Amino acid sequence: MKIEICLGSVRFPFHLSTDALDELVERLLQLSASRYVIVCDSNVAPLYGKDIVNRLSGRAVADLLVHGAGEQHKNLQTVNDLMETALRSGTDRASVIVAVGGGVTGNIAGLMAALMFRGIRLVHVPTSLVAMLDSVYSLKQAINSGLGKNLIGTFYAPEEVLADTSVLRTLPRREMISGMCEVVKNALAIRPQMTDLLLNSLQPDSNYADEALRPIIVESLAAKKMVVADDEQECRAGMALEYGHTVGHALEYTALGALSHGEAVGLGMIVAAEVSHRLGHLDEGTLALHRDLLSRAGATCTVPAGIDLDEVAHRLRFDNKRGYLGLTGDAYAMVLLGAQGQPLWTDSRPLVEVPGALVREVLAELSTPEELVAPPSLMPTADNV
Repeated sequence: MKIEICLGSVRFPFHLSTDALDELVERLLQLSASRYVIVCDSNVAPLYGKDIVNRLSGRAVADLLVHGAGEQHKNLQTVNDLMETALRSGTDRASVIVAVGGGVTGNIAGLMAALMFRGIRLVHVPTSLVAMLDSVYSLKQAINSGLGKNLIGTFYAPEEVLADTSVLRTLPRREMISGMCEVVKNALAIRPQMTDLLLNSLQPDSNYADEALRPIIVESLAAKKMVVADDEQECRAGMALEYGHTVGHALEYTALGALSHGEAVGLGMIVAAEVSHRLGHLDEGTLALHRDLLSRAGATCTVPAGIDLDEVAHRLRFDNKRGYLGLTGDAYAMVLLGAQGQPLWTDSRPLVEVPGALVREVLAELSTPEELVAPPSLMPTADNV
């Protein structure tokens, strides 16, 4: 299946298939690159990276560059080390950077492609659900600073996206849940017509067949198209995609791997819904729908007590949406809903000023008495947006 991704004036193809690795390699070869630079993390490299390089090597020059797995490696040092290695190996203007992995790898490789020779070709081969239905449908290529998530980056388009649902079979359950939280976000904030599909399809055990995943992915891509088709930098209508991300990013950054990106965003959505309800904007039914859909996806609906809420509050001050509303004093800029699929707007953006004290109050009330312990598969190896 070929889907055209539209981001303002930018167009690129999204190919969605199943068990089609040979076809994926053929599409890469059609780019006639001088060198294929395959970028993976240390988890994905043995699963798919080496195989893709081996399939390419008989017919083209291909290198495998591997970075550490996990959000803590999404930084300037990692990008610099990989670029230096790529340049020493012979990467030039006719080369192609191929991001094989989840959102972390996609952002690292995307920024590499944007910076090397002031821009060389980029192809995404997403191997996580979050990447497949969310992060690759974007021009945003960003890494973390010491103060917060995604604060350093640029906008850069790939040549194409090559997605194969078969790679999701090796994804840990926690990462499937993470992806489904982003799917739930799309249904709550943008595309309510997805709701029946999710009520019938979401599985707490994350046991999804390929034929069940394909319509979920297609519907999520359709949701993104609704808000970014005329907003390629996601600073107007596209900001609805940030639903749950203000608190979610702060939780994810503070949790140090104990929460996946999607789990943190899911909790961020619950906080946003509760805040909107208390401010008189959101009804009880939609508030309950948040918990219902997230629970069906297998996500946690309470903030673990092991997460330092003071640290979360500190990180909220450095949210990447700050500056849009010119806030002063104790307030955050957040995406809130007035109803399902209907964000509240301030001027030209679906973004509103929210009292900081109210956000912190809701976070405290959602905190659980048990401390969260990161599973070995997530600490430090989770590959999240």
